[in-house]
Amino acid sequence: MPLVAEGVQYQTLSIYPFVLRDIALWVSEGTVADEVRALIIEQSGETLIRVDQFDEFTKDGRTSYAFHLVFQSAEKNLSDTEVNVIMDVVQSAIKGRSWEVR
Repeated sequence: MPLVAEGVQYQTLSIYPFVLRDIALWVSEGTVADEVRALIIEQSGETLIRVDQFDEFTKDGRTSYAFHLVFQSAEKNLSDTEVNVIMDVVQSAIKGRSWEVR
């Protein structure tokens, strides 16, 4: 249960392990990383606890972004199957924007 003190919210750490996935994609030049990050967060659900960008480069009029995605539940171990379903949803949303998963 989250605790609140002076406008700061604290949350109990999960005793369950996290699952790490990476995703890299091409977007049209001029698309900002925050737009991509927002889409990933929106599509991933509450088990996504962290998104870190670790790469960016532009080539031939397109920009490539790469992110580490960290998934974790406070209630149970996440299976590879569960995380793979989330990643499929994220990849479908990316393709829906005419971006390309690398």
